[in-house]
Amino acid sequence: MPICIQLRYGGRPLDPAATVESLGARTAAAVPLSMEMVRYGMQEAVPPHLTPGGWAQMVYDAAQRGEVAPELCPAMMSAYLAPSLDTTINGIGNAMLLFGEHPDQWELLHADPSLIPSAVNEVLRLESPIQRFTRYVTQDHDVGDVMVPAGSRVMLLFGAANRDERRWADPTRFDVRRERSAEHLAFGFGPHACVGSGLARLEMRVLLEALVARIARFETARPVRAINQVLRGMASLEVTVVA
Repeated sequence: MPICIQLRYGGRPLDPAATVESLGARTAAAVPLSMEMVRYGMQEAVPPHLTPGGWAQMVYDAAQRGEVAPELCPAMMSAYLAPSLDTTINGIGNAMLLFGEHPDQWELLHADPSLIPSAVNEVLRLESPIQRFTRYVTQDHDVGDVMVPAGSRVMLLFGAANRDERRWADPTRFDVRRERSAEHLAFGFGPHACVGSGLARLEMRVLLEALVARIARFETARPVRAINQVLRGMASLEVTVVA
């Protein structure tokens, strides 16, 4: 059956031919790349091109069993392609910066590599790769003493929530031994939790496991943050490693 996926910007359909004036230079420049990803998900990352037993194949297997609507498969594929790419790259860059600025925390991983999963969560909490996202409100909903009417679009500030002093003591401190670091919202929550979060955590964990066995410390210099409306990561970072 034909499947159509629509990119959206600010709640409205995103026209591939939209002008710089209507979107802004950075967004307009990203549209062709986004459309390439959509085409890949719809034309290339589909049976029979998938690895048997792989995550992508399992999505389509679930659709054949009637567990997933077939028209949702390309959108679910995008949850592996996009979030587990940009966010993982930014998460790794943020980790390099944090460990360069806090060598004592890297020494803790050297002494106890079992802290690596906790360290991954602490990086994601403190420097959330996705800082904000919006959701469309389908029905009136009370948030505290504020009624959010149906049809509204609300902005969720993941980066701010992950530094909430009501949840974590001294929330701006980087601590790989922090309790409850896994409770961060860097991957969303509930039914909107990122499908690719398991892959992102795995990639970060495996990389840190390989590095901690070889690298005594990181020395970082000249960090430059990438300009992005949603993502938090590095445009460039000089890293010197000491074996």
